[in-house]
Amino acid sequence: MRVLFVEGKEKEALLGLARELPHPYWLLAGEGIWLLEVFGAGEEAMAKARALPGVKVWAFALEDGVVYRGCGKKSATSP
Repeated sequence: MRVLFVEGKEKEALLGLARELPHPYWLLAGEGIWLLEVFGAGEEAMAKARALPGVKVWAFALEDGVVYRGCGKKSATSP
């Protein structure tokens, strides 16, 4: 699986891209900058991201990770 990262200063442009794609995503806020992470993105998603003005785009192959391991306590967000 590939993970696409798109860094930019325009939140709405990044959200617009994310909502066009059929992939799960996270939008992270920093100090005056946004980072969109798109999971399972292919070449079409990369091309759409690169077409946005003023963004930086990277793609990485996911090699390892944990989605949810749990903390042993029941909470509102526990499955």
